Amino acid sequence: MKLLPLYINCLSKSDAISGGQDLTCDERSWQMYLLCTAPVEASMVYFYPRLLPLSDVDPQSTGLPAPLRTSYDKLHPEGVFLLENGLQMFVWVGSNTPSAWLGDVFGVAAPHQLDPVMAELPERDNATSRRVRDIVATVRGQRKKHVRMFVVPQQGKHEMVMRNYLVEDKGLYGTPSYVDFLCHVHKEIRALLS
Repeated sequence: MKLLPLYINCLSKSDAISGGQDLTCDERSWQMYLLCTAPVEASMVYFYPRLLPLSDVDPQSTGLPAPLRTSYDKLHPEGVFLLENGLQMFVWVGSNTPSAWLGDVFGVAAPHQLDPVMAELPERDNATSRRVRDIVATVRGQRKKHVRMFVVPQQGKHEMVMRNYLVEDKGLYGTPSYVDFLCHVHKEIRALLS
């Protein structure tokens, strides 16, 4: 019950329910079908995507890093984060990500040199690269369908698409942030009780 308002707000923002102007009728129908046939664990991550920090993980650690709340406030310019909703994953790369980290994982010196439609991370012979590829492989292994990957440099052309999945923030088409939604629900409940 505690998470019900969160999931209701996420439901109102999903492409299957509200769908933006850039979503075709076929894509929306496919999303609706997928939602109706998905098991609970798949629909949970679809409505509330996972945001995982990649640049802060210890290369010697195992398992997935602790997820963060899905808000743009959690992303910082020095970091790299993975956002996944079971259908696609976005690797967001901050504009001030250290060039050594970018070189270790992607083989580039700056975020603007990244390929946005990279299907797989390059295999580089270092601990950081192996750890990040292991996280991506673990996330993909938890899904029944192949999860497409997009690399999104901060302020790149695909960032607006990714921001649509940061469900705790205000939506692109005027849907409220999670905090605004909670305040609205609280106000309505108080009005009903008085």
